Amino acid sequence: MKKLILFLVLFIPISVSALNININDEVKEGQEIQGSSILLGNNVENTNKVLGLDMTLGNTIKYNGESEYLLSAGNNIEINGTVKNDGFVFGNVVNFNENSVIERDLLVLANTVTISGTIKKDVTIYAASVTINGNVENLNIKANQIIIENANINNLSYNEDAVIEIEESQVNTTNLTEKLQREVTIQEEIMNFIYNLGGILVIFLALYLVAPKLFKKIENNNNDLKILNLFSMFGFGTLSLILIPVIFILLLTIVFCVPLAILLLILYVLAIWLSSMFTGYLLGYIIWTKLMKKESNPLLIGLIGIVVLNLLGIIPYVGTLITVISIMIGMGIILQQLKKIER
Repeated sequence: MKKLILFLVLFIPISVSALNININDEVKEGQEIQGSSILLGNNVENTNKVLGLDMTLGNTIKYNGESEYLLSAGNNIEINGTVKNDGFVFGNVVNFNENSVIERDLLVLANTVTISGTIKKDVTIYAASVTINGNVENLNIKANQIIIENANINNLSYNEDAVIEIEESQVNTTNLTEKLQREVTIQEEIMNFIYNLGGILVIFLALYLVAPKLFKKIENNNNDLKILNLFSMFGFGTLSLILIPVIFILLLTIVFCVPLAILLLILYVLAIWLSSMFTGYLLGYIIWTKLMKKESNPLLIGLIGIVVLNLLGIIPYVGTLITVISIMIGMGIILQQLKKIER
């Protein structure tokens, strides 16, 4: 673990030196950048010309620049610039003004989206409310409310349960897609729960057969478990969930580090996928030692803990919070084991 930290400490500054990075509360830039750029701040006004990936992150963003690729995420985003290739925008309120141009494809995930500019190829939007006033070649919308006025759209697709208004617009072809919300019967919910639980138990059994000592180490590392230890696992797990994507993005911007970035992403997804299983095992171990007070039986411990955690996860409202917490603690357990291996 210490070697990994040392690697990151030495590698990240070298990697970042290949980028244009500006992190501040108020960010205003206007320059030509031969490569990729990252701007982070509370209020960001981007007028750069970027010959690469232009990443702009902040609370309020005004994008007036030009770039090959655009990745923007924030609360309130206003796009006035030009993107030569593809754009990816994630936010609360997103506005593409009349001067905005996306030469190829666009993906938008937001609460409220307004498009008044020009998108020359495919646009995919996931939002609560969408208003289209511009020119779009192929538009695919998943939303609750859609308003199309003074627009020119070649192909329009939207979910059939959306409330839609089309005023003074030219839409050549229209296609209805599946509803956003489908009613799920109690029988389907029960079967989904059984399938999910069965899948997790099969993975646990397979992992136990391959690496039985792993679960014994979890027991040994937590035989005197205290609340402080749980908070520590939760904290390190939360930190890993935040930092690993940042490291992935930094690696992805450097050509010779792309394979390493992909490997990191695969391990990250795999760790999230397995995290709840490890949390379930820890929960089972706590139940076993506090209530059963018998000789350790890893298979029964895992079975009890995973079943109990999944039952808690289906409780309305509370279940989602329990699932999120279990992922964070599980990531902390994985880091704990990596630390022990390093030692």
